[in-house]
Amino acid sequence: MKEKQSKFFGLLKPIDTGDEFKTWLIYLRKEYHSAAHICWAYRVINDQNVVEHSSDAGEPTGSAGLPIANSLKGSGVINVGLAVVRYFGGKKLGKRRLIEIYGNVAKKVIGSSSLKTWIDWCKYRITGPLDCYGDLSTGLIKLGGKIILDNSIDHLSLQARIPRSKINELIILIRNTTQGQGELELTE
Repeated sequence: MKEKQSKFFGLLKPIDTGDEFKTWLIYLRKEYHSAAHICWAYRVINDQNVVEHSSDAGEPTGSAGLPIANSLKGSGVINVGLAVVRYFGGKKLGKRRLIEIYGNVAKKVIGSSSLKTWIDWCKYRITGPLDCYGDLSTGLIKLGGKIILDNSIDHLSLQARIPRSKINELIILIRNTTQGQGELELTE
């Protein structure tokens, strides 16, 4: 992207740790040593927690790193680092315009990638009356869940995974489908 003689471009890298990102950033600083700014953000999963960091790298506070981080977060991607390189064109752009540019460059890079959205999965054991099997398994799938193991013989006994964001809907589904006879236990 070009704006008032300044050139901006983004780079995206799958990563597993913050240290891995820092190593990549060292490489970028050497590779693009004549760039005025290399602003960045990354998101990684660490023990079921999302760790996020960003840097404006000399641009006005909040004008570069945060828009990049917000683009990553908004897209739902995880275990990825994104850097936007700026070659200064001699004219200041203003904080508002920088926010727009850095955010737009990040969104374009993410949009042109083949990254997958990260889902925070939880595993549960679901038990209840066997005659609820059909309605419960259908409802579970509609909520985005998946049956991992089916131990149902005389009664319903499933191990399933479901997005953490859908747990309240799963509780309601189990309560309504089993008329209060079903149970839900977090297994992982």
